Amino acid sequence: MKNIIIYFQILLLTISYNLFRIFIKKDKKKHWVIGVNEIASNIYFLGNVLKPSKTINFSKNKFYNLNYDYYYDVSNKLKYFFWIIYSPILFGYLTSKYNKFWYIWNTGFLVNRNFEFKFLKYKNKKIVCMFVGDDIRSIKLTRKFAKDNNIDIFANYYGNQKMFFLSDKYDLQKKEIALTADNYADVIFNHKVCQISYLKSNQYSWPYMYDKYKFYKDNTKFIDIITIKIVHAPTNPINKGTQLVRAAIKKLELENYDINYIEIQDMPNKIVLEHLRSAHIVLNQFYAFTPGLFGIEAMANHCAVLMSANPDIEKGLPKEGINAWMITNYWQIYDNLKVLLDNPTKIKYYADNGYSFAYKYYTFESARNYIKKVLNENGIN
Repeated sequence: MKNIIIYFQILLLTISYNLFRIFIKKDKKKHWVIGVNEIASNIYFLGNVLKPSKTINFSKNKFYNLNYDYYYDVSNKLKYFFWIIYSPILFGYLTSKYNKFWYIWNTGFLVNRNFEFKFLKYKNKKIVCMFVGDDIRSIKLTRKFAKDNNIDIFANYYGNQKMFFLSDKYDLQKKEIALTADNYADVIFNHKVCQISYLKSNQYSWPYMYDKYKFYKDNTKFIDIITIKIVHAPTNPINKGTQLVRAAIKKLELENYDINYIEIQDMPNKIVLEHLRSAHIVLNQFYAFTPGLFGIEAMANHCAVLMSANPDIEKGLPKEGINAWMITNYWQIYDNLKVLLDNPTKIKYYADNGYSFAYKYYTFESARNYIKKVLNENGIN
């Protein structure tokens, strides 16, 4: 069945591309085509960073209400129908008109991404791959890294969630995704340690992107603090270390610390942001070496952040991150929280440093400058 779909999509693509090439004028403004499945608002943010651009999102995100140039918002059954039939037609149109394609996640317009990339290169198009997590990460290699370095890591719990993650078939999929990117991508963005993969090509750490107009700084919330508000908003509690967070909070409560612990799950992003504005401390994730978007949001909203992200391990992170947040491994959550609770001035110290760090490195403008530099180094204007 899969082969039938592949050949059907290739046929639709061929017809679409040749028809649109006749009737559609080439893009003179040099747009980027950015897609196709949204992860943590990256397509939307990148559309604001890379201008002009056309954004495509084939997956609805329950946490955000964002706008895209091309967007599927249909039922699951219709979604597959649209993906099989409409997607290759849209791809033919976009390929006939635009020359630069930026892919986020490991999906594409077609079922067969290897053919899709091959088609683009045959038409002399530029391809950028941006991997953001499990799209490229090898669980096998990640677990080996953890064993070699004598640490626990989120990948050690993947088998408890779904045994397929530990299978040879899953690992082979990651090898094939890496091989396609190595063979055809002009530039690859990937966090090389936190997202250990089979990629052989040169990899650039990708920049987090956040609107400077959403930055919020409130010095007054740190004046004469009585009850310290602590926020934890895990998208995946097991992977983020929520069970350890709860244990630390419980112990501090038994020791009579005056804290207001807020745990947020499955809530719209606007609710999360409302809590961040009044929070003093944010507990992010404790099995990863990068901040994630939530870590950036927390710093941008003037909170002291505890997380395991570490520039000494994930070398692509700016070195200043050492003082921008309180580096906290999974076994240090209680101890580091206690340090902050006993020394409230340290809370503001990390909140101030984190805010300045995020504003310096992760606004749209900063991301644009970094991306422009990387693209220019690789012959893409």
